[in-house]
Amino acid sequence: MRNYTYILRCADDTLYCGWTNDLTARLAAHNSGKGAKYTRGRGPLTLVYSEIFPTQSEAMRREAEIKRLSRAQKQALIESQNSGELLTVYDADGQACGERPRAVVHAQGLYHHVCHLWTIGIRDGIPGLWLQQRQFDRPLYPGGFDLSATGHIDPGETPQTAMLREAREECGLMLRPEDILTAGSYRQQYARGEDGGFDDELAFAFLTHIDGIPPFAPGCEVADMVFVALSDFAAAHDTAHDLPAHRMDGSARTVPHESLCCLHQSEWEGVKPLLEQQFQG
Repeated sequence: MRNYTYILRCADDTLYCGWTNDLTARLAAHNSGKGAKYTRGRGPLTLVYSEIFPTQSEAMRREAEIKRLSRAQKQALIESQNSGELLTVYDADGQACGERPRAVVHAQGLYHHVCHLWTIGIRDGIPGLWLQQRQFDRPLYPGGFDLSATGHIDPGETPQTAMLREAREECGLMLRPEDILTAGSYRQQYARGEDGGFDDELAFAFLTHIDGIPPFAPGCEVADMVFVALSDFAAAHDTAHDLPAHRMDGSARTVPHESLCCLHQSEWEGVKPLLEQQFQG
């Protein structure tokens, strides 16, 4: 179980320190006025610092230590964690609660938003979708196969704007807003594995339909783009089997089932009706 010690900055610039074993839910309680008495009426509240511990007693002990610090010392503690790329974090009700460093978000499983692009089409008479192979130097799932473009939604971006940017940066697709269809949003929680973290994401899915060979121009984070039949991808959600695939140049290759990092059942179930509509039209 994860246990957190955290600091909130209130709207009146005062600081509140607490502990919890579910930070996302606790933030929602604070924002709804059902959290600590001190934070009621002091919103909006911003998460400015957090630590994670394996036991409740450690989190409570750290809370007591922080509460004994002066304001200047608390501020120094806050500043010590503020470096690197920032992501907006959200409470359980979907309310934004400030921006935290990406490394902290991933290490502590803080709730944040991402976007996914499903690039589908008909190639040689076969309905299918395009997957990207992640570069082998990526810290998460090196060499794994994912949807054609995925990424974080930066602070201030809309999901659509983020998706257009990620498509451009990752696989080189220069898409316009009218080229993509919204395909729902899906809560996804999973261990990050290689780096020991935990992801708690709301994934905004989008769909683009391009028959034949899309004009991919993979960026530095993508090793290859491959086409797999939709029927094979569907079956991979139910049984473990390798997927036959083809590169852009038509050469054959195999996608090992264990290398697929895009098998999210709820997202598949949500997107599947849209895929069927696209291929029936």
